Amino acid sequence: MAIPLHLVRLAVLVTATLFAIIPMGIGAALAAASDPFPVPAYAALAIASGVLTLVTVPAMICLEIMRPGGPTSMVIVEIFWLGILSILWLATGAETAAVLQAVDDISLSFGFGSLCGADDGFSNGFCSEARAVAAFSFLNWLLLMCYVVTLFFYSLMASSRKQTGVWTSSVANAQSAGPSQGGPVPNSYVSSGHPHQDIGTGGTVQAGTVHV
Repeated sequence: MAIPLHLVRLAVLVTATLFAIIPMGIGAALAAASDPFPVPAYAALAIASGVLTLVTVPAMICLEIMRPGGPTSMVIVEIFWLGILSILWLATGAETAAVLQAVDDISLSFGFGSLCGADDGFSNGFCSEARAVAAFSFLNWLLLMCYVVTLFFYSLMASSRKQTGVWTSSVANAQSAGPSQGGPVPNSYVSSGHPHQDIGTGGTVQAGTVHV
């Protein structure tokens, strides 16, 4: 049994909101600890992506509940905005992974071994926090991108079946992209060997003989 798309939407948006809290919190802590030095790029990206997600995604959920079919619930708006958020999370994860790799390369080049393999508290703390930012950023990217791609092809299929207003309707009100479940039985259908009352002419048809 297929799960309704609006339930998938709710699960994805709630999960993305929860996943955004961790990178944003770690990024904010790193930004505070780095003062008066410049904020690391990956921490700034984590803060920006987290803030945008926490401000807009819960609003999309609430507005769909309070005002179904509003502009923020349109399929085309969700595809556009969630696509942007997924790219931001991908950039955050990639930048964080690049920083981890660069730090390890520098440490190895000076003969100190892998920084993340060291036993001191600073190295372990930095590496675990950076890995958490990268992991949850990539998870949010994967989650949002899969939903955006699914919603895009779902809407494309519905549009190809000549369903109107697909891109401007909400996910909750979107029509099914599948074929219709069946049409009405034609009035002219007559079971073999059984009498049928013709309502339009007032006559009867029986065994191939017409009586008026």
